[in-house]
Amino acid sequence: MTAKSFVLIAVAGALICAMLAADKSGEKSHKLTSISPRKMADSLHAVIAADRDAYARLIVQRLHADEHRLPATENWREARGLPVHAQMLREAGQNIQKRGAEFSYTLRSLWPINENYGPQTQTEQTGLEHVAQHPGENYYTEELLGGRSYFTAIYADRATLPSCVACHNEHPRSPRRDFKLDDVMGAIVVRLPLEF
Repeated sequence: MTAKSFVLIAVAGALICAMLAADKSGEKSHKLTSISPRKMADSLHAVIAADRDAYARLIVQRLHADEHRLPATENWREARGLPVHAQMLREAGQNIQKRGAEFSYTLRSLWPINENYGPQTQTEQTGLEHVAQHPGENYYTEELLGGRSYFTAIYADRATLPSCVACHNEHPRSPRRDFKLDDVMGAIVVRLPLEF
């Protein structure tokens, strides 16, 4: 099963859990009244973050950093290695869009190695600054993009493994080289349309 399949299955599971949690009476209900955009974004983020963590720990940390069996590099095809954590997240996010998903997610940073992954909107800039200054708080807002209203949620993306820190601190294009474990390195941005 691919990482993309896991995301789709986990999103379905998150929706079912949200529906069950919404029924406070304890009785089973088959009628979905509503799910708040915030709960939906939080559920999606939980799935995305879990997949990202699993890839980082079980694949990159083990095969690259611990066992030195494969390189983890942006040029993974040529090097016959592993995509870096950010590439896996972006690949899955793009694949979800190709499948027609109405929501989107991406990785952004105030210190991107690739400048294309810096903040692209004022909302992203504000949200990235907020989670960098308040790592325990998510940033939620609504925004208008391309004439469509979105609920946007921004979640701190932390350096959870030594391989995260080493990659960013040692990369020749990295604008910041002093990351430590648990530092905020960027953010995952989740967008849900508020109108269909």
